[in-house]
Amino acid sequence: MTRPIVRNRFRFCVALMLLACSALPAFAARRQGPIAFVSDRGGQWDIWVMQADGSNPVNLTNDKVEDDFAEFSPDGKRIVWTKGGRGPAGELWVMNADGSNKKQLTFDNFSDFNASWSPDGSQIAWRSLRNDNRDIYVMNADGTNVRRLTTDPASDFATDWSPDGAHIAFTSLRSGDYAIWVMNADGSDQHQLTPNGMHAALPGWSPDGTKILFADGFCDVCGESDLFTMNSDGSGIKQLTDTPQNELAKSWSGDGKFVVGDFAALTPAENRLGKGDVAMWEVATGAVTQLTNTNGVEEGHPDWSPAPGPKLAESPSVSSHAAPGTDELQPRDNAAWSRQGGGVASIEYTLPKAGHVRVRVFDVAGREVARPVDEWQPAGRRTTTFAFGPGANQVFLYRVECDGRSTSGKISIGP
Repeated sequence: MTRPIVRNRFRFCVALMLLACSALPAFAARRQGPIAFVSDRGGQWDIWVMQADGSNPVNLTNDKVEDDFAEFSPDGKRIVWTKGGRGPAGELWVMNADGSNKKQLTFDNFSDFNASWSPDGSQIAWRSLRNDNRDIYVMNADGTNVRRLTTDPASDFATDWSPDGAHIAFTSLRSGDYAIWVMNADGSDQHQLTPNGMHAALPGWSPDGTKILFADGFCDVCGESDLFTMNSDGSGIKQLTDTPQNELAKSWSGDGKFVVGDFAALTPAENRLGKGDVAMWEVATGAVTQLTNTNGVEEGHPDWSPAPGPKLAESPSVSSHAAPGTDELQPRDNAAWSRQGGGVASIEYTLPKAGHVRVRVFDVAGREVARPVDEWQPAGRRTTTFAFGPGANQVFLYRVECDGRSTSGKISIGP
């Protein structure tokens, strides 16, 4: 006997022009702090900031010069960055997290970048090219009391301060290969953590200080890079990603569950990287979510603010209808019919612009029971389905998420 198919159809029209959409649940993304990154989407390299789900990008600099390498202060209230490019004109500046109150910190014409805050926000470590040598320096957060920490003839760069303030990790070529090194905050006890041959670079301490994130394949002929973690003493190296794409990251989410970094496709035949974008990876699984994907625009070097976003309720709920013209997702039709027995329910929605879409289904206890969509989709009308088992009076809640917004509904399976 053929089992009857049950189809509960709900139609959605996503009425927003979507710039970027997130695979993070909206409530989870908003708990995280914002992400600063560099972009040439305005026709020049500027520092931008967006929410953790990729929504609401804002240009903070817009100053007609090259801006890059932004990092949030530990309290999330300030950003240090390089203004003037990577050459001698590159100087360190600091501004409020909203782009106001910009102040210059260095005035040396030495090519200063890769700045990193001490955990108490009182000092900044960075790489400076002085006397034809790339070394690590540290200064007070107001630009005073500059001290040199490394003196090796090889290049030292890409600093990151440990959460307890005791150590600074950095990248060095002094062993003859790119490797992760660590030293005390005063420059003493400099020693190598990663082995030669990995071509390791760009260390980033986890929020609890027990792990260091880094990338391999950091050399001119290495092709693509993958992400790794290790214990803070260099033991327990674990590969986080293993893909054909190029992945570089050093910044963690405040809860330590995700990292954010650069993402680009590699053309093996030409050994050339494609357009760069910002992506995040789940540390537990290595799953990637692309946060930016603007045609013809290069973006990268992201940094995640340690300051969390506001707490929002996690349980799914049926959303109310938004008034026309508002900035919310608007379901167009709640018509449905139901029948007892197992079957398939369908959800239909329309995307005016390509983006990363997530559709999730929950039971009445709030447990996720299906995730029929979790991928980047082109613009247009889409329909997805999920199967359910036999049983009377079943109720499912569903949520369509994109660009930090969501719309929800309820499907009832009755007798």
